[in-house]
Amino acid sequence: MRIKKKIRAIVGLTIIFIPFFCFALNIREEIKERKIPTYLIENNSYISLKSLLKILGAEDSWGRVEDRIFIKHQDIEIKFKINSTQVFLDKKVEYLGVPVKEVEGEILIPVDDFDRILSGVSVASSVSKEPSSKEETIVTKNKSFIILIDPGHGGSDVGATGYYGLKEKDVNLDIAKRMREYLEKELKGNTSVKIYMTREEDVYVSLPERVQMAKDIRADVFFSIHTNSSLSRSPDANGFETYYPGVKEDLAFLPSSPPSEVLDEEVKGDTSLLNILNDLNTTSAVDESRILADFVQERLAERLLTPDRGTRRRGFYVLRYTPMPAILTEIGFLCNPNVELNLRDAEVRQAIAEALAKGLLDYLKFRNVI
Repeated sequence: MRIKKKIRAIVGLTIIFIPFFCFALNIREEIKERKIPTYLIENNSYISLKSLLKILGAEDSWGRVEDRIFIKHQDIEIKFKINSTQVFLDKKVEYLGVPVKEVEGEILIPVDDFDRILSGVSVASSVSKEPSSKEETIVTKNKSFIILIDPGHGGSDVGATGYYGLKEKDVNLDIAKRMREYLEKELKGNTSVKIYMTREEDVYVSLPERVQMAKDIRADVFFSIHTNSSLSRSPDANGFETYYPGVKEDLAFLPSSPPSEVLDEEVKGDTSLLNILNDLNTTSAVDESRILADFVQERLAERLLTPDRGTRRRGFYVLRYTPMPAILTEIGFLCNPNVELNLRDAEVRQAIAEALAKGLLDYLKFRNVI
């Protein structure tokens, strides 16, 4: 019953005839040099689509069909939709932390996300370029701590369903949004921490897509939110728990989503496809996950009156295949009618969201991130 939208962050700019795309574009520098106006919406900077087209030199090579935008830049087609967080670079999909917007007829593009996406894209070239020491300093200085919040399930995958019809996917998403809002309020003024979500609406996102997003945006923490149910749907099932991985694996090819989101602790499948993380990094990611889980579980215990079921090691897909510290929290049993009724209460959801956020903030303070 568990789990679960990125962007590519380039650490260096060494290009050695890679059959990939790169126009080495820095949106922020272009905005500064061209004195392009930006718009601040909910603490996110935007530029108009017209400005983006000017930067790309694509004023005459774009089109719009209803809410879909198509841009042709060199040999690459860029496609995205208004109010969506998906961007396609040819057949490759990238994800935005916030959606493209349309305000009073003006299409607005989120600066940070497009800067990251387009700077990570390049046109195949035989030219080698070693990053200068100045470039390396800038990359290091601007390194953000990236949090990826993962509301479990979504779309056709409803997850658990309560006795009175409450759907897990809706609870997960609402609490995730509340958690992000609380974090943004507490971290106001701290530009080094970035927060993204695997989904911001009721859409289906596969487990491999969730893992790939975490990799693509180079997330530092993966935080998955779920609501539980017992196999027998017992109305007496009760309590909250937080899971962390027992092992981490980095696969050359991610396996398809399993029927259940749980994987056995033993490695399954063709091990020739496995690229196991080195022992040091694996141990670190697993240990950090456990530490984060402890902080979160402790904060939940302060706010919830239901039984504390503790932290547990488990081989959930998104915990196992994400290379960074990752946890999955189960906030309560929907099969319990009393819990279901409580989870319908906005104040209860807010309290849970704040507890989850505080646990994460405790971890960030522990690691001197904030």
